Amino acid sequence: MSEKVLLMKGAKLKNTKWITGAVAFTGMETKLMLNTNRGRNKQSRIEVVMNRLIVIILIVQAILSLILGLLKGIWQVRKVDDHFYIDDGHGAGSAFIINFFSYFLLLSTMIPISLVVTLEIVKFAQLFFIQWDVFMYRNDRFAKVSTCTINEELGQVRYIFSDKTGTLTCNRMELKGLRIFDRCYGESMASQIFINPKSKRRKTTQVAADLEFNFYDPELEHILTDTSPLDAVNPYQMLTRQGKVYNLSTDKDRAYEFLKLLACCHEVAGTKTNGAEYFSYAGQSPDEVCLVDAAQRIGVAFVDNRNNVLTLSVGLEEEQEAKVELLAMFPFDSARARMSVIIRDEQGLIKLYSKGSDERLMGLLKKSKEEQKADPILVETEGYLLAASLKGLRTLYMAMRVIDEEEFAEWKARMDEVNIFVPGNETEAAEKKMKYDSLVDEIERDLEYVGCSVVEDKLQENVENTIHNLGKAGVQVWMITGDKMGTAKSIGYSCKMFIKRRMDIIQIDEEYYIPGSQEIDVTKVLSRVQNAYPTDEKLIGLLITGMLVEKLLSHAEVKEEFIKFAKRCNAVVCCRTTANQKATVVRAMKEACPGEITLSIGDGGNDVPMINEAHVGVGVYGKEGMQAVQSADYAIGEFQCLWNLLMIHGRACYLRIAELILYFFYKNFVFTIPQMLFAFWCGYSGQTFYDSWYISCYNLVFTSLPLLIKALFEHDVHHIKDRKLPLNKIYPYLYYYGQGNQVFNFPTIVTWLLYGVFHACIVFFVPILVFDKAILTSDGNNEHFWLVSLSSFTSVIFVVNFKLYTIHRFFAWINIVGFLVLSIGLYLIVQWISNSLELFLTIDSVIEVYKTPAYYFTVLACILLAYAIDHFIQVWTFHVSKSTSDLVRLWAHCFDSSNLEENTAKFRELQTLDMNARKGKVS
Repeated sequence: MSEKVLLMKGAKLKNTKWITGAVAFTGMETKLMLNTNRGRNKQSRIEVVMNRLIVIILIVQAILSLILGLLKGIWQVRKVDDHFYIDDGHGAGSAFIINFFSYFLLLSTMIPISLVVTLEIVKFAQLFFIQWDVFMYRNDRFAKVSTCTINEELGQVRYIFSDKTGTLTCNRMELKGLRIFDRCYGESMASQIFINPKSKRRKTTQVAADLEFNFYDPELEHILTDTSPLDAVNPYQMLTRQGKVYNLSTDKDRAYEFLKLLACCHEVAGTKTNGAEYFSYAGQSPDEVCLVDAAQRIGVAFVDNRNNVLTLSVGLEEEQEAKVELLAMFPFDSARARMSVIIRDEQGLIKLYSKGSDERLMGLLKKSKEEQKADPILVETEGYLLAASLKGLRTLYMAMRVIDEEEFAEWKARMDEVNIFVPGNETEAAEKKMKYDSLVDEIERDLEYVGCSVVEDKLQENVENTIHNLGKAGVQVWMITGDKMGTAKSIGYSCKMFIKRRMDIIQIDEEYYIPGSQEIDVTKVLSRVQNAYPTDEKLIGLLITGMLVEKLLSHAEVKEEFIKFAKRCNAVVCCRTTANQKATVVRAMKEACPGEITLSIGDGGNDVPMINEAHVGVGVYGKEGMQAVQSADYAIGEFQCLWNLLMIHGRACYLRIAELILYFFYKNFVFTIPQMLFAFWCGYSGQTFYDSWYISCYNLVFTSLPLLIKALFEHDVHHIKDRKLPLNKIYPYLYYYGQGNQVFNFPTIVTWLLYGVFHACIVFFVPILVFDKAILTSDGNNEHFWLVSLSSFTSVIFVVNFKLYTIHRFFAWINIVGFLVLSIGLYLIVQWISNSLELFLTIDSVIEVYKTPAYYFTVLACILLAYAIDHFIQVWTFHVSKSTSDLVRLWAHCFDSSNLEENTAKFRELQTLDMNARKGKVS
């Protein structure tokens, strides 16, 4: 048993019918667990403010109870003799303590305890709205919600940090070109677009892997099938470290050597079903699968790997089986940026094949940098790779060397000593790991250039429009990728993050290092970023490597200025980044912008740290496993689904939840403050103004369901009903509500609380004034306490319901049912029940109230007075300062989809609001 047969946690075993194995418990000692950050309990910014508000109200409640308790103590000293019939025999001190706790309990309804339960219900229902959205159904998957506690933050996102491969691109690999030594095959990298009139369509190898193979080069095919190949124009020799010569004298030899490298240097597995023409390959890396698949179609097929013996099928016309012994394998990792294998070929030669990043492998070549610059083949290859990267293509560099038997035997003996496992000794294990890395680095040096490959990973559908619309909504998109700078820059242009001729691209790379050092030239960086400001005519984009970002963020002098500059940029692209560097970038922006919401989106395991670090994490169902999806708060099928997730669901969740919380505090104020006001009429005795059963049913029955319906179905602009409107143009102008927290901020909170206080005064003082002089019966009896209480409570129910419907923007039959049946109807039923049951203090009072005209006058007066003032304020606000959604609804009302030109002028009025909307001021 060795690490080669160890199946790590989170991995999948494929292409086998049965296995014999043992289970090893390692705890956290697996790659998946060691790279997994501890999960954190996410809480939305609105909930944080809500909790603080509850604490403030609790303090206010305690202060009011304290004041009323003190007033009771004073009243007990000064007034009790005049009201001997309510003297309870307590002294001033005892009266103060008893009434403090009495009023603390009476005023406890000021804190909306049921709000938390209602919020959870609403957020849980929103989960299903997101998951059932057919417009987000992509790649045979609906959206998935793993965390519904932060739904509202989807409507407040300011920064998006996105991976490239599999997130912006399809992760569907297609071989575009090969360079084998000094010859290029396939499509020319010099052309602006890929056109190959000689190419012919060939069948895809494996539908499940989403491979496309259109590569065809008649010259390469001729070379591989030539039975009498001529010597190459530039003969190529490789020397071992002991001076032995290995000749690759013909183009055919070179081509097959290159294809054997592709067929041997990988970690994929292949299967072939009965009657199939080609092998079907599966592996962790789509790039590897693509290259191994391409190798079999061009001339060298990987068959299987049994007991470290690779079986190859060599040749196009007459296939010959070749056995290659696998002596060692050094898998790919992000630190080394390469993969290598050591084999013994069918002729008995020991070879090391290596493929990976051109930057890393060029540094391991036998030739020095000066010799490389003088070698025309290597110079042309570097230009070939640069041209490919500028087109947004993925490139890999291939190199090899021949190893002498004596050298390998000596190296293998040292490696075997290092591989001896000593359990329980962490220090020795760390030392052996360092020796292992050193031995691998030693054997991978003095390489000879073999060739390179160019693979295309196409952009996903509608990526450009999605990023463009997110930009119009004031969302800054960062692309963070591990690709080289040229590739990242080209993808930036392809997906419209970078705009040609309208954007000044500031590129911060190795030129900003101090010459001869790895330290940053702080003065040079500051002079570049401090003077760069975007204008209406010229936008700014930033292109920077992950290593430089990490250095800048760790440099105290330049960190603050760099972040300010990055925030000013219209688009940012970070290339050559590792998983930890991605998380570092997100963390730095979170700390620098504490009031802004960040979102990270990715599809692979290397995106998990970035996803966990952001306020909102989104995973994309891709071909690199389920780690990102399982770690994320939300999962979608494609990047374009992000538009629906943020602009429609996120914005709706923010508006609904923000207004739900505000209304909850309002209606509890309307209901509770009369309890405090009544203290001045009852000698601060702690007498409740409302029946205790009514108090219990207020939040639970009478007012909960209409609010719940509004929080679930409210729309200001309906994304389904108004599909005739160009929603892609409208919604970006509406997104500023959440970004600027326009609905749930200090002014709006204070406004709603003042509404609550004002309406509470109305529903208390109007019944008091009306019933104070009213004559109710023919025998001359006037009001009693429970008649006033019932009139006031009925007024509360009607006023808070009318208030709820004055803030409605979208009405449906369910809203009417909620108002008439689930609120008013239930209240009337409870009233009738309370007239007959001794459980209620209002027994025998309801019928008497219904016979009294003053009761109806009181309720109607409270409704009209509260609604008239509310309506006046709303009408005045609408005419003086229309919101963007108000304008959209007006525009939708008169929109004629059959005559779009006549509506252009109306829509231009909306577009002119863009700058003001982002500042939070729309007039």
